[in-house]
Amino acid sequence: EWVGGKFMFKPRDRQKCAELFERYYAGRKFHDALYRDLIRKYLSPGQRLLDAGCGRYLKFSKELSDTAKVTGIDLESTLETDNQCRPFGVRGDLSHLPFPSGHFDMVISRSVVEHLEDPPQVFREFCRVLKPGGILVIITPNKYDYVSVIAAFTPYRLHRALVSRIFQVSEDDVFPTLYRANTLSSIQRVLSSSGFVTRELGTINHYPAYLMFSPLLFRLGVLYERITSLEPFRSLRGSILCVFEKPGDAAASGESSRKTAVRASDLNGAPIEVS
Repeated sequence: EWVGGKFMFKPRDRQKCAELFERYYAGRKFHDALYRDLIRKYLSPGQRLLDAGCGRYLKFSKELSDTAKVTGIDLESTLETDNQCRPFGVRGDLSHLPFPSGHFDMVISRSVVEHLEDPPQVFREFCRVLKPGGILVIITPNKYDYVSVIAAFTPYRLHRALVSRIFQVSEDDVFPTLYRANTLSSIQRVLSSSGFVTRELGTINHYPAYLMFSPLLFRLGVLYERITSLEPFRSLRGSILCVFEKPGDAAASGESSRKTAVRASDLNGAPIEVS
């Protein structure tokens, strides 16, 4: 087949791209590092944190469990946790969170918003389960980044195959993208209408991770990154990284009294599926 054949994904090309990365980007922080720093900026020891869309491996749930009381939730049928100690993992729908109102101090969400069919409903649920004054930290691809534009016009089957080959991951870890709240204006509008106020809202750039198979394309990606790092082109950067807050109005905590809590004792054993 052409994808992964003699025209693409040669080991020597990957090695050359790795060398170019070291030349242009050694020592710089990107995506996950910036996201992690922003979470820790607002997170206090002992707080309750919900990792919304934690993924089967609960990467950030595990990293943050030394500081916070972390619970992860995802639609994955298998979560890499024994649920005998934190972080706990719950199988459930982000649009109907199985937790009581005002339960968490922080909600975090990495690379999830682009997949949501109904972002307003999910954001309302985030707001509901947060305490007044609670913090929401989101990182998600920018709809106007070239990677997102290409993905939007690529048939899903081909998109899965390409991403799987580029990042050397299973196709089962590649999901459809919708980008329904993935611009600076749309995510601010939808989060504001869902009860949040803005604390920080911006875009960040990446190294050309999706072009690590071609030295020529990688160099073009470097040029794009340099151009979009200029302030006039901020809306074309790779990802949106933002912090929103649930207003600290004591009355807000009484908006909803849904009793769908997951007790700690319910979290022992396999991940719980919540319909």
